Amino acid sequence: MQQGAGNTQVRGREVHREGLKDTVESIVIALILAFVFRAFVVEAFVIPTGSMAPTLYGAHGTILCEDCGTEFAYGVRDLDDQRQSAPVRSNAVARCPNCDHPNSDLPISDEKRNAEKGDRILVLKWPFDIGGRFLDPRRWDVIVFKDPADGTTNFIKRLAGMPNEVLMILDGDVYTVPVSELSADTLAEFQRQLDEKYEFQSNVRQGTLRAVSEQAFAELEQKLRIARKTPEAQEPLWFNVYNHDYPPRNPDANQPRWTAGYGEESGWDASSRRVRFSPHGRTGDFLELRNENFQATCAYNIHRGQSPPVVSDHRMRFVLTPQSADGQVMIRLGKWSRVFWATIRINGLVTLQESNDLPGDHTAVMASKQLPAFVPGKPVEISFENVDYRLSLRVGGEEVAASSSEAGQPGYYGPNVRQLRHARKEMVLIPPRVYAEGGDFELTHLIVERDEHYYHDASQGGLGTLSWGPRGGWGSATSPILLREHEYFMLGDNTAASKDSRLWDVVGPHLLDRGKDFQLGTVPRDQLIGKAFFVYWPSGHRLDWLPFFDRWGVVPDVGRMRWIR
Repeated sequence: MQQGAGNTQVRGREVHREGLKDTVESIVIALILAFVFRAFVVEAFVIPTGSMAPTLYGAHGTILCEDCGTEFAYGVRDLDDQRQSAPVRSNAVARCPNCDHPNSDLPISDEKRNAEKGDRILVLKWPFDIGGRFLDPRRWDVIVFKDPADGTTNFIKRLAGMPNEVLMILDGDVYTVPVSELSADTLAEFQRQLDEKYEFQSNVRQGTLRAVSEQAFAELEQKLRIARKTPEAQEPLWFNVYNHDYPPRNPDANQPRWTAGYGEESGWDASSRRVRFSPHGRTGDFLELRNENFQATCAYNIHRGQSPPVVSDHRMRFVLTPQSADGQVMIRLGKWSRVFWATIRINGLVTLQESNDLPGDHTAVMASKQLPAFVPGKPVEISFENVDYRLSLRVGGEEVAASSSEAGQPGYYGPNVRQLRHARKEMVLIPPRVYAEGGDFELTHLIVERDEHYYHDASQGGLGTLSWGPRGGWGSATSPILLREHEYFMLGDNTAASKDSRLWDVVGPHLLDRGKDFQLGTVPRDQLIGKAFFVYWPSGHRLDWLPFFDRWGVVPDVGRMRWIR
């Protein structure tokens, strides 16, 4: 009996050792799988800066505008991240992106050390490792990559330029042309510039980098085409101009406001969030958005530099509720000297037209469609946008009429690249308007937005370490850039506060030995890490009633978890 009991104890210890061994092996395998998953499949990153705001936030504060009540984020320095370089001064103000009110009572400052952390994101890595037609990076993807200046810091930007093309930024938009469409003489000019650029990068040559020839520019002016954003990328690149759901309490002359063209005799009433129209027998009765804020500003930047350029690409949207079975609503949007109209008739006919005056029966139609008649008392979403030289009218969330995006097709109105290069200062903004006639209407959630506009804020510094670099940056109107088969061009959504491909001025030690295979302003293919696709932990809610926990957002803000477009 005793011998049997002893054997039982021995077997028990052997079983225990086997169980412990299995547990250790399971833990090791799990760790290996976790490391493999992180290295090749998905990795988590934290956004440290505001170069991609408002798409992605770095360290920031959140404030409710004292005047209109709009909630918005502004960038601050995270003292735990030494790369941050923009402290909140005691006299700093956060200008509301809706009413432009200068909010000075900022809840977060360097002294309080309570900045809200940057967005935590997930990055998909394996598609870039495999590659191929459907998995390679695509234009307008949000990409994580290694900083060309050091090879260790991770950057995140939007991919704007693809391999084997020439890129130029004009009037805030990206223009490209495939190298296959350029003449041998023009390509030789770019090759000459690339050789010079390498000599400057290597400190072999002194002086100033020469631009490509006027003959090359003349060919580019004929062949460059605007790189239109995908619908998925365009949506986060709409910046608020004015949302009438948040009117300022006491608007001054410089704040946005809807103003009736006929004053007190107008049929329009925009005194409340619910805008109403009743016909008073006047033709051309309209509301006009008068606003000083059509500039390419970003509320995230509390330290404004030079006066930003005016943006001409706009979208107006609202919920329309017809109160009668007759009449029509018209939206006017301009593109510098050109004026475009979207007409929505209650009988269901919608049209797009171009005319400097109110369009009439003889005005040419760019696009039209007959929809079912609108039902009095039934609200419907209306959206009219003029972006990247394309008009689009949406009714109920569906595009029902659009101008052509291809040259030579009916309704196409393309850019004049030569004019954009030389006549920028002569352009005058045409403010958005909404007209109505023949019936009673109600408009709610009336919003005007402007498109992303890439420009270089000279007050934020240029190609700082380069005496030979173009002052407008790589890819500017004076310095188009040729991207070779392994090179990409990156831009930040917060263009005034983003040191991206336009402004890179240092060749990292990890790229020095590549010689002519690397050029400043580009990201090599093997430096791409992956595509950002989800914000899994935005800055959380603070527990203000608990000591210590009032400094950090410990409760996840589920409502701000989102896909990255």
